[in-house]
Amino acid sequence: MFRLKRHALSALMIVALGGSTAVALAQSTSNDLNQAAVTFDRTASAAPTRAAESMAKDFSPLVGSEPEALALIQGLRTGTAVVLQPENAGTPETELVTVTPTAPMGYGNVFITLALAQASLTQAGITNPTSAELAAALTGGTIVINGQATNFQGIMTMRAAGMGWGKIAQENGFKLGRVISAIKSGNERVAQSIKRDARAERSASKAEKTERRGQSDVAARGERAERAEKLERPSRPEKVERVERVERVERPERPERPERVERPEKVERPSR
Repeated sequence: MFRLKRHALSALMIVALGGSTAVALAQSTSNDLNQAAVTFDRTASAAPTRAAESMAKDFSPLVGSEPEALALIQGLRTGTAVVLQPENAGTPETELVTVTPTAPMGYGNVFITLALAQASLTQAGITNPTSAELAAALTGGTIVINGQATNFQGIMTMRAAGMGWGKIAQENGFKLGRVISAIKSGNERVAQSIKRDARAERSASKAEKTERRGQSDVAARGERAERAEKLERPSRPEKVERVERVERVERPERPERPERVERPEKVERPSR
């Protein structure tokens, strides 16, 4: 009897330790994922648009297209409702589906949310989800798969209830290791994309400065040549105004010559 009780106690201790170990492991994994999200946010803050575009490429198979994935990412980021377009889904649909975020998220948590939604759909055997199936994975709902109803608690709904990422993974029956690896790879792709953009921007700026400098040099050479030409060419003297011709002074008339007085005849002198 005592031996039986001791075995029962040992079994209870093993179960307790196993449970606490699982909780500790989940907590550790959740912390790792939270740190990965913080790192992703720090990287994305340098170029938010580039980060969103890079994420859209990663999740375009999940959402249906890059533009729709980008719209969903921005909606989750800002806490804005997003209408999923049925024409981009894997199967024909007739009704629009709206996904309403519970609160704004950082880019890191947006990445984790979509990655976990994708994992839950894949686990259910859905690799090309419709808009309704994606909405159920995000916010919760029941989806009929192969004639059988499958319930999704919703990643965003569970997160809004205060669950950590590790707990959410446990509830859905999958590990976070792949999600951590995925977000780290996504972070690396975003970082490399930002670096490429920065290099391209610096190259373009350098080329523009060189072009402006060349244009400035050409203009300066032209100005110097123009000044040199002006210095070499003697300036034309100013035209002296023509002095008007002085009117000719009339010559005074010559006075009339007086008439010659006739000399008196010579008187003959008497002889002695």
